[in-house]
Amino acid sequence: MMKFISAVIVATLSAMIIFLPGIAYAVDVTMGSNGNLVFSPDNISITAGETVHFVNGMLPPHNIIVEGRADLSRESLMFTPGESQDILFADAGDYDFFCGPHQGAGMIGHLHVE
Repeated sequence: MMKFISAVIVATLSAMIIFLPGIAYAVDVTMGSNGNLVFSPDNISITAGETVHFVNGMLPPHNIIVEGRADLSRESLMFTPGESQDILFADAGDYDFFCGPHQGAGMIGHLHVE
């Protein structure tokens, strides 16, 4: 009986992994895209309640600072390509963001949340 229950549990978990959709983000933003100190895309529009997925590309370290919104900022530096941070924008408005180490090099972006 225990083997049957174990088999059912494994089958159920396997089906959940295979058939449940992955996390859907409103947009993926690459940091250091193509070896440039940029966010790509750097001008974004989403709907309130959606999440932006920031992915470390090249030329690290990178982080995401949302001007005037410490609660939305991700100050910890990402050094490894593929490392990521997600930010949920619950409120409508306009947000300017930048990479702390590379703001002076023009690594900035704008987000409009409807």
